Amino acid sequence: MTGLVRKAILLSAAGCLIASAAMAGVPSPGNSSTPPCISLVGNLAGVADPVGSFTVTVRDLANNPLNGASVVVDLSGCTDLVMCANQLDGAALVNCAAKTSRKFTNLAGQVSFIVLGGSTGSGNATTLLAGAKIYANGTLIGSPTAAAFDLDGAGGVGINDLSVWLTDFGTFGNPAFGRSDFDCSGSVGINDLSVWLTEFGNGTSAASCGAGNLCP
Repeated sequence: MTGLVRKAILLSAAGCLIASAAMAGVPSPGNSSTPPCISLVGNLAGVADPVGSFTVTVRDLANNPLNGASVVVDLSGCTDLVMCANQLDGAALVNCAAKTSRKFTNLAGQVSFIVLGGSTGSGNATTLLAGAKIYANGTLIGSPTAAAFDLDGAGGVGINDLSVWLTDFGTFGNPAFGRSDFDCSGSVGINDLSVWLTEFGNGTSAASCGAGNLCP
């Protein structure tokens, strides 16, 4: 084997190693998993409503789980939704100006969120399906529909929210307003009402963000 051939082989091997190392740190949307829809919830006596829990799994291009990846739930595109400044989760970093909540993955590449917030009341629906964004280390890995049980943004989940939902239902939009699509079907229908009634009956979203705790 000549010196030139040996150098070419070494350079090729080095290039493969560098490419492999680069792949290992890049989140892959195809290998990662995000929910197709999320629901903003309230709290009961300072405890976040577990109904709103969802998990994101981040994997790289080689399908390895990414530990310590920065996962951001971004609601900046959901103009009819509002977030609580305090998410009642010490691990959640809220940026009200950007309308985001950030957490970091564990060894399995997973992280769970409960997003506290609500909506802006009757007649104010603007966002359609897939309005939210989920990023991992700056890479877009999902675009879930974002719903909110507290549709009027006040007094927790209560009877006035039902009135707001009925307004959204009555528009018969196609695609639907995402804030009222609780069953993730892509439309606002009678099953969404059933889901809302169950949540109302649970009483676990009895409180909204409250004064001074609402992102502007």
